[in-house]
Amino acid sequence: MKIGISKSDTGWDKYIAWLEYFNSQYIILDYKDKSDLSKLDDCSGLILTGRVDIYPEIYFDWDPSERKGTYIPERDGFELKLLERAINNKIPILGICRGNQLINVYFKGNLIFDIESQRNVNHRKISDEENRIHSIKIIEDTLLKDIVKTETGDVTSSHHQAIDRPGEGLIINSKSPDGIIEGIEYQDKTNKAFMIGIQWHPERFSDYETPFSKNIIERFAKETKSK
Repeated sequence: MKIGISKSDTGWDKYIAWLEYFNSQYIILDYKDKSDLSKLDDCSGLILTGRVDIYPEIYFDWDPSERKGTYIPERDGFELKLLERAINNKIPILGICRGNQLINVYFKGNLIFDIESQRNVNHRKISDEENRIHSIKIIEDTLLKDIVKTETGDVTSSHHQAIDRPGEGLIINSKSPDGIIEGIEYQDKTNKAFMIGIQWHPERFSDYETPFSKNIIERFAKETKSK
């Protein structure tokens, strides 16, 4: 069985390099080809990737800047269907950046539309070539703490949105020093498949051996093999 990974229009090569570095087999699930939805049935895990913002009306918000045409509602709908299918089939799920936010939206949580203007902090990458790096604190007694085996660490940062209110049945597993939520997971994990959302990009570390990259993919791969 292979890992299904949702297609991102940018930064795609980094996801593939990351998976191949850890010898993970994968199937690409492309929102542009709606028939790809059924491919998830041949997968033992689902990775939801990052990039373009989720259409705000999905989480009952609006775009104050009216950036019409910058969203991809087709991708939103496709990935929400993937997520629902994976949950119903008890397939392990890993949400990265936008994928983390999508999980939250699916469970009726909401997002900070723009953390720079609304929280006065900057989590965007420094440039196209350089990621921002900041520390996070891992919350005790969470799945994430069990995975990374540390209380704090440095992660990549390349986003301007973040989770505001966690969705129904979800808890926060990590935060940055400025209070931005960096990850979520199920509160009650009984009879549920593995699911974790992280705001950082594990595929963008210069050193994949950091526990915030290596431990994440290795634990996810282990969960998929037990599916």
